[in-house]
Amino acid sequence: MTDTIEVVVRLTISEEDFDVNRLEERVRAARTEAGRALFLRALAWLEAQALANHPGAVCQRRRQRELDTTLGHVAFERWHVRCGAKTTCLLDRLLGLARHSRVSPAVKKRASELASQMTSREAAAVLSQESGTPLSAQSVHRWVQEVGLQVAERELASGGVVTSPREVVVTEIDDTAVHSQEKGERKFFLKLALGYSQKRRLGPKRWALADKLVYGGVEEPEAFAERFYVRVEDQFGVAQARHVVVKGDGAEWIRQVAAQVFPGHVFQLDRWHLLDRITQFAGHLPRLWKRLTRWVYAGRLGALARALRHLVGAEARREQARQELLGYVTTHAAAITAVDRLRPQVSPAARALLTHGTGAMEKNIEIFIGRRFKRWGMRWTRRGAHHLLKLRLWIFRFGEKCFEALNSSETRLSNA
Repeated sequence: MTDTIEVVVRLTISEEDFDVNRLEERVRAARTEAGRALFLRALAWLEAQALANHPGAVCQRRRQRELDTTLGHVAFERWHVRCGAKTTCLLDRLLGLARHSRVSPAVKKRASELASQMTSREAAAVLSQESGTPLSAQSVHRWVQEVGLQVAERELASGGVVTSPREVVVTEIDDTAVHSQEKGERKFFLKLALGYSQKRRLGPKRWALADKLVYGGVEEPEAFAERFYVRVEDQFGVAQARHVVVKGDGAEWIRQVAAQVFPGHVFQLDRWHLLDRITQFAGHLPRLWKRLTRWVYAGRLGALARALRHLVGAEARREQARQELLGYVTTHAAAITAVDRLRPQVSPAARALLTHGTGAMEKNIEIFIGRRFKRWGMRWTRRGAHHLLKLRLWIFRFGEKCFEALNSSETRLSNA
């Protein structure tokens, strides 16, 4: 059944309203007031329909409820009814309003959207101005944690069946430190992982990941790897892919988790880390630095290793650094040129995926972690950072429909 609810909006104007700023403020206030009136009348209509659809419900008494909404603060009465052996507020249950909650789900949604991009204090200030109701940073933080917990519980829900196996699936894994609020701990690490199987050209030297998957959290390596694998398998069918490439910086935990969940994978070391070590070793010797880096770009690691073995005496100047660089090249030789050996085995379309660096990962760490978690003076609890990162990634994953995915009918009824 449908119906039309009308509310009359009245605005008294005078010559003083030639000030456009003042006029806009008055119209905005009238709009908000009309919105609250419309909201209350809609609640009354919905309750009447709910009671009509439950003829066995016995109305007992009216109960008042106050609620902060995106339209501002509202107060309304609704029937407390008996349905069989249970008593409930039928309107609250059907609208998905938790029993003791003083804010609407829309306020929590808006607070989560804002707090995913700015501090809780800033988000509270913006939301207070938008709704006309004072809200605290502590409340915004609490709501973000609630939504982040919901995301963590539901993020592995299946998104569908992969119809065609991928030729190449590339994953990039890394972590980055943030300052800690935990007692006795200075820093802890947020882990992030990417998965993709297609690239789209944007320009002569610019590419975009066409089907990017991003997973992150504050988790132990084994749990992180298992949950990331579920997401990658769900989206790409990685178990059926012809080739799986894992990129990283050579950290031992990355090599271990890759072996754990991607058996038979090809590991590619981010070439930047080798070039950075060469710069530290020979940056003060321009001719030597140029020769060593040229061999890296040409894939001539044998020549690089031979040169390092013979660079002794006054030219090297830093014998310990030389030995460390030689050991690094020897240990990771296969991983430095892994994609070069794989490239002849794949189609021309898939070769664009086989790069030596992890530029995509560095950019996504800056977007999802750096811009929100690494501002000046910020310190985090593990739980708070984990839930906020989950929320940011959920919003990226679903866009404007991100909160619809958390508010299915089953969830609404369970929260009533």
